[in-house]
Amino acid sequence: MLIPQSALVTDLLNYKHGSYDFGRVMRRIVMGVAILIIFLFRKPLMINSLSTIGIKHTSGWWKHLQMGFFLSTGIFILYTAFLFITGAKILQVDAKSPGDLFFQLFKFLLIAGLVGCIEEIFFRGFIFQSFLQDMHAVSAVCASSLFYSLLHFFKAKLLVFPGFQPLVGFMVIYQSFSNMIVNFTAIMPTMIGLFLVGVVLSCACLRTNSLYFAIGLHAGWVFLIKTNILLFDHVGTNLRWLFGDSKVVTGVLGWGLLIVTLFLVRFVTKAPSSETVSRKNTD
Repeated sequence: MLIPQSALVTDLLNYKHGSYDFGRVMRRIVMGVAILIIFLFRKPLMINSLSTIGIKHTSGWWKHLQMGFFLSTGIFILYTAFLFITGAKILQVDAKSPGDLFFQLFKFLLIAGLVGCIEEIFFRGFIFQSFLQDMHAVSAVCASSLFYSLLHFFKAKLLVFPGFQPLVGFMVIYQSFSNMIVNFTAIMPTMIGLFLVGVVLSCACLRTNSLYFAIGLHAGWVFLIKTNILLFDHVGTNLRWLFGDSKVVTGVLGWGLLIVTLFLVRFVTKAPSSETVSRKNTD
């Protein structure tokens, strides 16, 4: 029986009213197992050390981490402010007290850091690096970003109660594929947005020759997305093509700001001259 032991675990499992989203749990398990397998078979995969995937001790690692976090949160705050001014969002704080509000924000910060680290190590540290071995940088960025985008839709929300349910995993897999095929047109805007997110994160990895900038960017987005849900309610407008929906990256405005973020990443970083993020340099 699965029983959450803390507010952090409860949020990660989406545990409410005695049930939890097994689809979310399964995604976390699959990613964790994938990282474990990659770690155990790191020698056949030519992963010689953490520096191979972009986790290395450099003098500017903390600066890159902070820069990424504040860049992504700054752009997101501008986006939210614009939607608030135009009436697409209204202030509706979902907190019982100021103390509860600060607790929620602190919890979101921890979750953002955890998600940013895990997903960047997996997607940019392993997947993107693997593509870089056999592809040109631009092709590797596009291929890994498409993979990153598509993988977000192989999911299904399936509420289950604690207990033994042997077929629940197969149900999640079936629903994941069927939902993506049936709702392909509806998910296309989100797919484009997530592709752009992947491009920004991959370019941040390339430009700094490490994962720290990308982790900061990713953590900042996760933190502000959760904070946005806590503080605001998305009421929508007739200009959905421009503003998108509550998922942020589904409208032209969100896409445009991601492109702006990409240019800012290039502006505040310098491309590595003699070394790249590719594992070829460590062979």
